[in-house]
Amino acid sequence: MQENNQQLEQEPNGSNFSQMQIEIPQQTEEDKAKLDASQQAVSKRSGKKKKIWNVVMFLINICVIAGIFIYQILAGDFVSLTEISVDIGFLFVCILIFCFALFFDTISISYLIRKACKRPRFALGYKTNICGRYYDAITPLSTGGQPFQVVYLMGRDVPSTSALSIPIAKLFFQQLAWFIASSIALIVSFVNYSSFNSLVNISSYIGFVLTFAMLFLTIFLSVSKSVGKKLVAKTLKLLQKMKIVKNYEKQYQRVSNYVEDYQNIMRQYVKNKKDFFIMFMTMAIRTVLIYSLPFFIYCVFNGYAPELYGTFFVMGVLVDLASSFIPLPGGTGMNEVSFLAIFAPYFTGGSIVWAMLLWRFFTYYLYLILGFGMMTYDVAYGNRKYRWLKVERKLQLESKEFKDKQISSFRQERAYRRKRQLKKN
Repeated sequence: MQENNQQLEQEPNGSNFSQMQIEIPQQTEEDKAKLDASQQAVSKRSGKKKKIWNVVMFLINICVIAGIFIYQILAGDFVSLTEISVDIGFLFVCILIFCFALFFDTISISYLIRKACKRPRFALGYKTNICGRYYDAITPLSTGGQPFQVVYLMGRDVPSTSALSIPIAKLFFQQLAWFIASSIALIVSFVNYSSFNSLVNISSYIGFVLTFAMLFLTIFLSVSKSVGKKLVAKTLKLLQKMKIVKNYEKQYQRVSNYVEDYQNIMRQYVKNKKDFFIMFMTMAIRTVLIYSLPFFIYCVFNGYAPELYGTFFVMGVLVDLASSFIPLPGGTGMNEVSFLAIFAPYFTGGSIVWAMLLWRFFTYYLYLILGFGMMTYDVAYGNRKYRWLKVERKLQLESKEFKDKQISSFRQERAYRRKRQLKKN
């Protein structure tokens, strides 16, 4: 019995809670540098000047919409919404399409989080997705989402290496699905050039070339470390001479870290075909749903016409491409103008302005509303609730550990008594 007690005393008195959690690798100096860069980017966007900038850009969005309404009124093409026939059934379909697109967007992040944390965290996937979409919507060229997602995941106890890699992996599959859809749309628009608005068509080519150049550069850099680093060094030196890049060393380290992360992530997915397939399919379905919205918005105002689905899908991609290189949050101005220019011939009875407004609501304003609501909830209640849940989970695990120890001690004592009883007999 004394031996047993000594054995129990030799066992660690502390909780096994840390042992029962996912083992988190120690942060290297590179990881710390990357996290510092993400945190600095988020803190800059949270500053007073950035908040003022966000308000200004939102007002510019409102002014663009107001300007379009005023132009339509002066041109005599404006029609009140009460005078337009609206199919409530197809409006509900549009809402469902947005919800499904949001669902698949969330699933992709939740899947990566589950692999990192070894347990499902769908709510965290949703919040990470929404906050990323929100910061993409309020920053030029959609550059703000990833840094905020990294910081947000770290704040929810996702391992640092995973928090850094999840947004990058998500972005890669999103770009891959986008590239396939854009390539098909551009081929169709090139073959039937006269069927589409020439200004939007030309702008979409420019947008595709610039966006694809960035995607191709990222993939090319991931092929070879030596070639990638040399290309990065020469490009940054050229930009430094042009006075575009100020701090060469800092930018070189930042780009090199991104390339290294990208290479490591791609190796993991090449080895695991299941993960590659799941991530690609979720992003492909999400892409199809988003570019299908213009067709179903058409059905809201003009009735069901299935023969136009392919045409509207292509035009939806062209509008997205045409505004992709505009350095304003949400492609402000170009999105609205492109939509009116390319879709106007198909909408009758003065419904084009209302269709454009509905399209922008689903593709831009709704993300702003959801993102603002989610962050307000976190500040008011969500962050405090999560801290309490962490404490509760820790206490539950410690209670389970204590119970297991008591049961183990009882079994050892019972075995010891039986053994002594057998010796007496």
